[in-house]
Amino acid sequence: MKVPKFLKWLDRYLEEAILVIFLILIACIMMFQVIVRYAFKNPLPWPEEFCRYCFVWSAMLATGYCIRKGSMLRVDVVIKLFPRPVTAVLDIVGKILAVAFCCIMFLPSWEVMQNALKIGQLSPAMQMPTWLLYLSAPLGFFSGIIRGIQSVILTLMELKKGDKKTIEGGENA
Repeated sequence: MKVPKFLKWLDRYLEEAILVIFLILIACIMMFQVIVRYAFKNPLPWPEEFCRYCFVWSAMLATGYCIRKGSMLRVDVVIKLFPRPVTAVLDIVGKILAVAFCCIMFLPSWEVMQNALKIGQLSPAMQMPTWLLYLSAPLGFFSGIIRGIQSVILTLMELKKGDKKTIEGGENA
């Protein structure tokens, strides 16, 4: 079955594109705030809050991206001491643990977001519903679950094929 190019692009670059947009927004808005504050002596109330929210969103959405790229924190020095079959098993175990962590954190983060939605609190500067900020956590953990499962499946397929490509780290697709 042929996968449409658009879906391939989404699979490879969705998180990366969103993260780039957030970082560009943070840089531009903060530069604007600095100019307005120092050149016109009239700082705006919302840019810091906006950038903080963009940063939180980018941090949470980076979960799936890091799992996809194999750039999770791990102790490679210890892992590389083992023979290749053991490192492959440790890599899969690490990915499964990352998925398990995301699964464990998904429900509580969803509940926090639901509580924020019920309360109806607004952010101080932008008057934005705070549940939109808290929504970043369940979406980030869900992305981590999907990308983790995808990564485990792709790694197992590579092992089954007997690929000579290094299994630990790097992009699997």
